[in-house]
Amino acid sequence: MVWAIVTSGIWNTSQVFIPVAIGWAVDRGITQGDRGQLVLWSLVILALGLVRAVAGTVFYRQQLLTGTASGAMTMHLVTRHITKLGASLPRVADAGNLTATCTSDVTAIGSGMRHVGRVLGSVIAVIVITVIMLMISLPLGLVVLVTVPAVVGLSGLLLRPLHRYQDEYRTQQGRLAGRAVDIASGLRVLRGIGGERRFARAFHADSASLRVADVQVARAEANFTATDVLMPGVISVIVTYTAARFVLSEQVTIGQMVAFYAFAVFLTLPLHDIMEGANQLTRALVAAGRVTKLLNTPVPDRASRGAAPADRDEAHLVDRASGLDVPPSTLMAVACAQSADAEMLARRLARFEDSGEVMLGDRPLSSLPISDVRARILLARNNDRFFAGTVRREIAPSETTGPDEVADALRVAHATDIIDALPDGLDTPMTGRGRTFSGGQLQRLRLARALLAKEADFTLLVEPTNAVDAYTEHSIAANLAERHRSASHRASTVVFTVSPLLLQRAQRVAYVVDGRVVATGAHDELLTGHPEYRQLMTRDDASVVGQ
Repeated sequence: MVWAIVTSGIWNTSQVFIPVAIGWAVDRGITQGDRGQLVLWSLVILALGLVRAVAGTVFYRQQLLTGTASGAMTMHLVTRHITKLGASLPRVADAGNLTATCTSDVTAIGSGMRHVGRVLGSVIAVIVITVIMLMISLPLGLVVLVTVPAVVGLSGLLLRPLHRYQDEYRTQQGRLAGRAVDIASGLRVLRGIGGERRFARAFHADSASLRVADVQVARAEANFTATDVLMPGVISVIVTYTAARFVLSEQVTIGQMVAFYAFAVFLTLPLHDIMEGANQLTRALVAAGRVTKLLNTPVPDRASRGAAPADRDEAHLVDRASGLDVPPSTLMAVACAQSADAEMLARRLARFEDSGEVMLGDRPLSSLPISDVRARILLARNNDRFFAGTVRREIAPSETTGPDEVADALRVAHATDIIDALPDGLDTPMTGRGRTFSGGQLQRLRLARALLAKEADFTLLVEPTNAVDAYTEHSIAANLAERHRSASHRASTVVFTVSPLLLQRAQRVAYVVDGRVVATGAHDELLTGHPEYRQLMTRDDASVVGQ
């Protein structure tokens, strides 16, 4: 940044002195017929041109470096903060605004910082021109001294509505991007429920609002650009006309008039750079406001590092608010009368939402470092993402996972047939979000990935089989039960589901109504002793038959 400002100042100032040298060459060399003076000032002009060429080259390199580094640094800060936000990110920023921040806002900030050196260098050039003109001719210097601030003031008046319109445009852009992301991610569901037309109308309405905002920005930018072209030209005409009048009255020499004309022509360049830079900096300020708002989002309390429960094999995971108690080394199912309770309880148990009511052993979960919580408690949901890469890399990212472990996880998740059908097996490339797989296949691959988390003491599965057929669901339930009967398996698996096929295989079932556990026991015991639970199972079976 400093080098960009310094080299911009040298680049602009060296050009300022070229008209002075031309004026001296005319007055002392041509008018007086002194060949030596003509050669001398010609060499000075050549030297100034060389200085300007070198300074300009360095300046453009520094300008590009400053803009690129600023954009990269902003992107780094945003990415790091997003990583710190973790699971709380969807609550503070929607996907559309986040996409706009990481693309248009970062680019605008880089462009704005790239123009800082140019603007400051142009300001230096205007000051030097004004001082020189005041020294040569006080009236002409005063003309520049009055008109240039007037142009800058007019530009400031035009920048205010431009800033406001750009901010509104950016807001509309984020809203439209969010709408597009929602439609793209839920297109299958929309087609299934016939909601395509409704969302299309909403998208078109947002698009129309964005177009109106864009037209307002374009109108304000057009006014600003017109002023950018007109006002420096007006100043040039005034200065040139005044200088010509002074030559006729013999108040200035011909060489000085040539210098003044060159000053007037050159003055349009720094003024244009100042106004263009002001436009870019306005965009950068709008973008910086959005980025700052995101960076100021509070990061969830990570808690200071403390000792974990002494005996990991004996620690219970307990949610005191709901009464849910997950013992170690257990296949447990949680049947919720309201489907929203399943997501809410799972997020609390995994500390995706910090309620302060969850205990791991004898310690509050909120007192443990978040890294330990993530390592010991795994939450697997149906909206978890796959990234581009091989299937092996996506379901078993740890390099310590052996092929036998991968094969066993695929067997338990009833996903072996998926891998067998792929041309290169586990080495087959997977596209982002696994778009080449069906919903049921993705669900089984997610389950296999969750089962390969060897560090987890508690694996929380939210409706892990609601996209597969009954035969596959029965096989998965049997495999999970067999896995937990193995002496080598010491972790707990909690399945949030209302599927009788999974519930009857669980060692323990918790029945949740209105966010609280009202009964626990085996599936058959709950069917016999709790009519509401039996009604929930009957309702779920009826819905499946209806489908």
